[in-house]
Amino acid sequence: MIYLNNRGAQIDDILDRMAESLQLGDSRYDRMKQHYEAIKSWIEKDEKFFKPFAYELYPHGSVRILTTVKPIGSDEFDLDIALHIKTNHTAHTPQRIYQELKRRLSEHETYKGMMELKKRCIRLNYSGDFHMDILPGIQEFDWDDDRLCVPDHELGRWVSSNPRGYAKWFIDRANSVKVSLLEKALRAENIPADNFRYKKPLQRGVQLIKRYRDIYFQNDDTYKTSSIILTTIAGLYYNGEESIFDTVENIVNQIRQNVNQLPSRLKILNPVNLQEDFTDKWDAEPKYYEAFKAFIIHLYGEWQELKKQHGVLTESRILKGLFGDDLFVNAQRDQTTLLESYRKTQGLGISRDSGNIVKAGGMPSAVVKSNTFFGEKLL
Repeated sequence: MIYLNNRGAQIDDILDRMAESLQLGDSRYDRMKQHYEAIKSWIEKDEKFFKPFAYELYPHGSVRILTTVKPIGSDEFDLDIALHIKTNHTAHTPQRIYQELKRRLSEHETYKGMMELKKRCIRLNYSGDFHMDILPGIQEFDWDDDRLCVPDHELGRWVSSNPRGYAKWFIDRANSVKVSLLEKALRAENIPADNFRYKKPLQRGVQLIKRYRDIYFQNDDTYKTSSIILTTIAGLYYNGEESIFDTVENIVNQIRQNVNQLPSRLKILNPVNLQEDFTDKWDAEPKYYEAFKAFIIHLYGEWQELKKQHGVLTESRILKGLFGDDLFVNAQRDQTTLLESYRKTQGLGISRDSGNIVKAGGMPSAVVKSNTFFGEKLL
């Protein structure tokens, strides 16, 4: 299709389709939005504490930066919400803000049975659908609309945070590439962009790395690397690659190089608050760092194998191992659906050398016949 005679674009299309199937769908997003708007309305009506204040309620985390990944074996997504109160934080204790949010949610017949108290937030569990983590905070400075003081419930103190600023930083990094390899290929083949939804290579790369993380730690997630670490390190190491494949390649290469060369552990600092080390627990519990290194080394090795152009069989085996059988097979099937219109005109073939899709007659090839690529028939 869009990637004729371009192996890089062909692989990127498969990677893009796999990432697309992992993410939050429109209907789920709409339900989440309705729920958090209902919560905002409930808080606004509170006469005891919240009503006099100006505030915002907005999503942050993977939903905001478009890097959601469906958990393995579950249909539930995470939704991170900030309750951003615009008042003087020195006039309130962190315990008060946390307890007032807890009180108000407890006054709702539905919410009171859904609550789970966390270290800095309160979780509402929408069983079988998603869970919503509500982070209460007070704007830290008048001159910065994004910086928040949030309560550390266990330590009983304010902690500086900037979830909206972090999202802006990541989106800016993702948008440093104007036109991706897939977008160029779409235009070259005159295929409408709405045939599949694409995102920037950095966003897709993060989704795929997180998916591989979930598979790698599936049997024992005791020392599983957190999403904030993987997302931040990807944003920091991203160099504006146009390809999803090259994005993952560069990120993994840089991590491996730094892990091998640094005399001490790798430190991943919050790019919008350099006083915050996302990896500080690696000092207290070194096994987290050892697990992270093993995870990266394995991903690096598999990615090097993909670069060797073994052919369709080996590539499919590696991609299935990294991201899951169903994810790969479904992506291949979706890709094939779009190819059917080209196939009917005998316009495509398969390279006898590489197994890649090419224009028939452009190089030694066999014409692609109908119903050849579904499931294991290609593999």
